[in-house]
Amino acid sequence: MPVDRDLFVEIMASYPAGVAVVTTLDTDGTPRGLTTTAVSSVSAEPPLLLVCVDLTSRTLPALRAGGRFVVNFLREGRSELARLFASKAEDKFANISWRPSASGLPLLHEDVVAWAECATVHELEVGDHVLLVGRVEDGGSQPELGRPLMYYRRSWGVWSPVHESEEPDPVSIPAIEVSARDLRWQGAEM
Repeated sequence: MPVDRDLFVEIMASYPAGVAVVTTLDTDGTPRGLTTTAVSSVSAEPPLLLVCVDLTSRTLPALRAGGRFVVNFLREGRSELARLFASKAEDKFANISWRPSASGLPLLHEDVVAWAECATVHELEVGDHVLLVGRVEDGGSQPELGRPLMYYRRSWGVWSPVHESEEPDPVSIPAIEVSARDLRWQGAEM
């Protein structure tokens, strides 16, 4: 017997995750997008990643029709942008800066530490979500724009290596080991 929905949500809230905005164009060229923490690398050869999209997402029809998308990995300080793309706002792109990617898809270039432009190679409905596997065809990294935005226990914040911190953070929690590197949660973004 599966756990109930509330317990499942609590379990998943205990797992820190990076925050991304998945963008695409609908059939008439209107930009569409959604916020997600459900992104994962799948394979390095060929380069594949996985994005999970709720079946009720208003962006899903455009993702399915176009077969291409950009995963915009948000930088610190962009929690308002993440909330905007998680909303049901009609025009999420109205007051934000973006430019077309190499193939014309919306790239949130000022708000990301990295991005991956993908072509959908597999799609699978599982439970209340669709898993999109995308072949990464273009992308880039912009570490000079800061650290990645993270989501943990229903709050926004930043993970950073402990050795990079110059001042103690009053809302930090003790360091934990992740991939043999100590990291520290640095404050929640409000």
